[in-house]
Amino acid sequence: MEAQKRPLANVVNVVRGGGGKIVVGGQPLKNIVAATKNDQKYLKRGRDSPPNMIQKKKKNFAANNDENAFDPTRTIETKIKNIKISQKNDLPLKPVNRKQETTTTTQPPPPPIVAIKNRNIIQQKQPLKSTKNEQKNNNNDGDNNNKNQSKQKHHIDWQDYYQPPKNLPEDIIDYDRTQIENINSEPIYAFEIFEYLREKEQSTRCRKYMQQQKDISPKMRTILIDWLVEVQQTFELNHETLYHSIKIMDHFLMNSQIKRSRLQLLGIVSMFIAAKCDERIYPIIEDFLYVSDNSYDRDDIIQMEIEILKVLQFNLNYPLSYSFLRRFARCSSQTLETLTLSRFILESSLMDYSFVDELDSKMAAASLLLAMRMKHLQWNKTLDFYTGYHEKDLIELARRLNQLIKTKNNKQETIRNKYSDRYLLQVNDVMILF
Repeated sequence: MEAQKRPLANVVNVVRGGGGKIVVGGQPLKNIVAATKNDQKYLKRGRDSPPNMIQKKKKNFAANNDENAFDPTRTIETKIKNIKISQKNDLPLKPVNRKQETTTTTQPPPPPIVAIKNRNIIQQKQPLKSTKNEQKNNNNDGDNNNKNQSKQKHHIDWQDYYQPPKNLPEDIIDYDRTQIENINSEPIYAFEIFEYLREKEQSTRCRKYMQQQKDISPKMRTILIDWLVEVQQTFELNHETLYHSIKIMDHFLMNSQIKRSRLQLLGIVSMFIAAKCDERIYPIIEDFLYVSDNSYDRDDIIQMEIEILKVLQFNLNYPLSYSFLRRFARCSSQTLETLTLSRFILESSLMDYSFVDELDSKMAAASLLLAMRMKHLQWNKTLDFYTGYHEKDLIELARRLNQLIKTKNNKQETIRNKYSDRYLLQVNDVMILF
């Protein structure tokens, strides 16, 4: 029997005998298997498996006939049927000590904690003892207050949050107040945001830099921007991305010199950085390599991006003239055609190097003034307040812009062709003033 107790899985104990029979420990395998059937110690898995445990418990249950014993075959319905519902009379009564009742008093539960929404209003404490009628009245008042509070949650009162701009004349309509229900307008912060941008454009103002550049010229810059406008149309990027990329490029050229062979690389990397800031889904590096006809490789773009960020010290938040223009047109309730015409004028000024040192807010206001003159509209007090410029301050700049769009360049016509499309209302065909 010692040979029978050895594990069968031990390959060392298994030897093939004569005639191809398997011999384990000097005995044939058939004899060992027959012996192990009667010995339950070798059937560990069979003995400990859940089915055998259930069968074993089932046999014990049948033998004992105990109702409280575990029966795995009994369903939930049979368990519910066998439950005896006890009556009140069957329950044992406990003796009551009346002396303890007189000494011990039941304390009422503490009032629920309610968050105070208005700090100026503090609820008065209710007395501990109150009659039934008072409790009913308090419950009714609480229900009415909850209903009123739920209604107030969905109602927005602009008087609680909105503050009109300081020094707003009485005869000018408060545009942000009219947009209080528009969640995309941010009327509570809009005026302060553009006041901040007006201050920041003074510190981030670009200056003319061509005198320190030895290998490039203003004409090369014009050709590059004309090509960037075409790239912006190809990728269907936002207008802010185009303006932002030119801002990054001009500030880099203002602080660093560049060779002619790397000027196009500077343009596509500037647009790549601007797309990361302004686009939800921006083009990848391979897209810019494709539009540049593989003139550069992936490492060139990455190295140029690192160089731009180091020169600019990661200061990429610049006030854009396009943002000012859209704000001015909305506050003065201009039509879509007038806004699109002013966008055409402002975008044409991007290619001209002579406008590079002008303030963005002034460029936007002058473009809007020229578009209004071309549509036979007049400058008003609302524009005086929201732009911060009077008409006489913008006349000279508007004349320069009018001369710019009057002079046609047969080689760089991307912006003019762009605004000749129907979806941009073909504003390039509008009659020029003089």
